[in-house]
Amino acid sequence: MTDRMKVYTKILKTLKQDLKMSHQGYVVTLAMMITGIVMGKKAQLSAMSDEVPHNAKNKSIEMRMRRFVKHKKVDVEIAYMPFARHILAVLSTHPLVLAMDGSRVGRGCMVLMVGVVYRSRLLPIAWVVYKGKKGHTTAKRHIEVLKKVLPLIPEESEVILLGDAEYDTTDMLSWVEDKTDWRFVMHTSPSILVRSGFSWQKIGNFSVRKGRLRIIPAADFTKTAVFPANLVVWWGKEYEDPIYLVTNLPNGSYACWYYRKRFRIETFFSDQKSRGFYIHKSHLSSPERISRLLIAACLAYIWVISLGLLTLSTDKHKLIDRTDRIDKSIFRLGLDWLKYVLKKGEPFEVFFLFQPNTFS
Repeated sequence: MTDRMKVYTKILKTLKQDLKMSHQGYVVTLAMMITGIVMGKKAQLSAMSDEVPHNAKNKSIEMRMRRFVKHKKVDVEIAYMPFARHILAVLSTHPLVLAMDGSRVGRGCMVLMVGVVYRSRLLPIAWVVYKGKKGHTTAKRHIEVLKKVLPLIPEESEVILLGDAEYDTTDMLSWVEDKTDWRFVMHTSPSILVRSGFSWQKIGNFSVRKGRLRIIPAADFTKTAVFPANLVVWWGKEYEDPIYLVTNLPNGSYACWYYRKRFRIETFFSDQKSRGFYIHKSHLSSPERISRLLIAACLAYIWVISLGLLTLSTDKHKLIDRTDRIDKSIFRLGLDWLKYVLKKGEPFEVFFLFQPNTFS
């Protein structure tokens, strides 16, 4: 049995156990797509089809994948929801740290992604794809993706939502305050006007020495739409300039500690793009089709991250990395471990339902 066939067979078997779709043909196609992404490290349908072990011609396999991403009956939320809900459930014994950000995907499209932080990586939970270029989008879209996340959160879970300065809109923050009991920490601009006491002034007017932070409690955030929140001015020793945060956390140190975790979403996009699957090079230009492609890309990512974590928990990372220290990322360890076991003819596991206890 070829390496590709071993991978495809295990993926298909696992998907059939973990995912119930309206048509079993969709599960088969999804298994093909995940195989193509992981083995070829390219999220382009033509390149993915080259990696699928099947009697059909590559062009026929590509057309099958194309029908999958076009098919309106393939509901992204229903297909990915079991995996997202499982991730949040097994991680909910600790505070769920959610991060949101956008990145370019396909041709002329952006994805707005929300994921949960786990160790040094971010696990994808929900997304919205839309036509557009890099830059700020609307609060309406921010709320749209958060509405997808909200019903997946286990009851009584503690949630902290993180975002950069694009996500400090009072519309979105008001929605979070009104519809959830989440805490939030958002980067904001020093030029925004706030009121602390009786006068309005720019956030940047609140000074702090390097290596220190200060909190301005119960300030009125923005003059155009007054929103009560705490402001944190934080000048970490490693930063050239202060960072300004808006939060409903009462403790400024906690706000800064959580905000550091926001950068995990940038490693996720790097893994999905130039360091991994090249999702930004997909030739798809329809937001709906890219959104369905992301089902396969995100499941592939969960599997690769799981393999990387497994090598660390069993000390097998030393077989594919330095023995005196860990140089490779969890994502790279996962990819390299799969390559290693296939070369050695050793058994391997496929994980789509994330199991952190397996990797501890």
